[in-house]
Amino acid sequence: MFREIGKYKPLPMVSWYNLKQVAGTAFKSVVSKIIGEQSDRRLMLALASAENEFFDYTYRYKTEGDKVQPDINNLRNEIWIDFIADTGDGWNSTYSVAYYASKRGLKLKLPSGGEAETHRGDLLIFGGDEVYPAPSKQAYRNRLIAPFEAAMGDDKPKESPHVFAIPGNHDWYDGLEAFTRLFCSDLGSRWFAGRLTRQKRSYFAIKLPNNWWLLASDGQLHSNIDTAQLEYFRNVAAEHMKEGDKVILSISEPVWIYAHKYKKYGAPYDESDLIYLQEEILKPNGAEVKVFLTGDLHHYRRHEELNAKDEEAKVQKITAGGGGAFLHPTHGGDFSVITEDHHLPEQEPRSFEMKECYPSQKKSKLLGWLNLFFPIINPGFGVLTGVLYLVTIWIVSSTFHFEFTHSIRGFFDQTLRAFLVNPFAALWLGAVAAGFVFFTDTHSKLYKWVGGLGHFGLNLFSMGYIGLFATYINAKVFNENIVTGFIFIPLIIFGLGWVIGSFNMGLYLAISMNIFGRHDNEAFSAIKNPDYKNFLRLHIDKSGDLTIYPIKIEKTARKFRERKPGENDIAFVFPEDGSKPELIEEPILIRNKK
Repeated sequence: MFREIGKYKPLPMVSWYNLKQVAGTAFKSVVSKIIGEQSDRRLMLALASAENEFFDYTYRYKTEGDKVQPDINNLRNEIWIDFIADTGDGWNSTYSVAYYASKRGLKLKLPSGGEAETHRGDLLIFGGDEVYPAPSKQAYRNRLIAPFEAAMGDDKPKESPHVFAIPGNHDWYDGLEAFTRLFCSDLGSRWFAGRLTRQKRSYFAIKLPNNWWLLASDGQLHSNIDTAQLEYFRNVAAEHMKEGDKVILSISEPVWIYAHKYKKYGAPYDESDLIYLQEEILKPNGAEVKVFLTGDLHHYRRHEELNAKDEEAKVQKITAGGGGAFLHPTHGGDFSVITEDHHLPEQEPRSFEMKECYPSQKKSKLLGWLNLFFPIINPGFGVLTGVLYLVTIWIVSSTFHFEFTHSIRGFFDQTLRAFLVNPFAALWLGAVAAGFVFFTDTHSKLYKWVGGLGHFGLNLFSMGYIGLFATYINAKVFNENIVTGFIFIPLIIFGLGWVIGSFNMGLYLAISMNIFGRHDNEAFSAIKNPDYKNFLRLHIDKSGDLTIYPIKIEKTARKFRERKPGENDIAFVFPEDGSKPELIEEPILIRNKK
């Protein structure tokens, strides 16, 4: 399926339930938190870049090798920007986005009729999580650079586009080492797949034409803006912003979604850092955030300000994390209206209404039931359940002689007897139950215990009857022969534990997601859906109006070919199937105040 295409070696999507992957990601996650808490690379980058530089794109640029110089006699009166977040997973999904984002232009049919002509971004902004599952020089090369390089092909525009990036939590898994080398360092080349990198920090400020700015913040692993970063934005605002400036703010997580979803559980998600940045740093200098952009959740969702003072320039909060990673659900919670709870005492909290999401909640819920095919989609996970079932049945059955029972009560009576008379069995069963509770969604304490113990009970029930079935087969077929029992009983238990244990996991995830709205990340990473991708194309025109084009790719390509000699296109690799890009909704217009 993933054969080589010329010099490129396409990779499948990350298999999150592969045991090696589970162990590796868990280890790197723990280590990264320790590194993040004890050695914050943002401080080192701030020290290495003492000047409070920003990047001025009110001018055009001249490029000589890796050197970029502003052409001060050539002002810009408009600019195109592409925003792509959560990319660098499987080739099919990442390349489908990279291919269409790298084309010189896209003509998109408007839902209301007519056609919009868009142009490739003069700037490409990566909005976090540029590679999965964990960062390394090789991972960035294979999963991010290669598809964007193949998509950009041998195009050599008169003015090369530039690329900027903020890291997500996956980029932080090595303490930001590989990300820094790729996007923030002068070591090696500053070229990235036909584009130039320029930043020296993991956050940055870009001045855009017609009184617009793009600020991009690095929230590290704790969704916080550190002091050095706040001072950087404070200095840029104080020295270079003026009354009436408008800001596009890119962050790595949709904290407004998490704050709304988890506030009833007392979880530490809030928008206080963002509110502080807006009210204490930007507002005193006359600047206002008009657009919030983020990824992290791998879908599209847009919230628009209610009761806005300026009806033609309503504040937008947009999640667009469809750059290439597995799909996240859009159902599972009520996000029809969200409110900024953490505001200044004298300020009225703002509310935002959800205007669009993609895929639709109905489609998202249907996709959630694909977890019932968990054993087929994630075959390697069954090794864990097979071993768990085998060891548990072995420990429990050592306490009593198996007798086939036709009742649930008889099974639980036997298990309870083992729990009471065998301390080791009691400790083992307690540890297994604790493991299921620990895995369960941690934000709701009630669901953590009810869901966790329910999941454990489902598997305990399955273990009992699988064990009884295995001994029954040995008794009826092999007349309780010790040798055949030693061979076949473990094989039957392991095999059925592989399949049924995996199915129980899928059933648990499907019910948790579709009925109780829990385990959205676990449930949808399990189905590894590569489709329903999206990215944003932004245009600031000559009058200072900002138009945002939310672009979708309904079905990503599965078949590819190399470019043929003489073929009139820039890309080295062509998708042979998959959907063409379309608009998710009508373009979002934010008018410039005259």
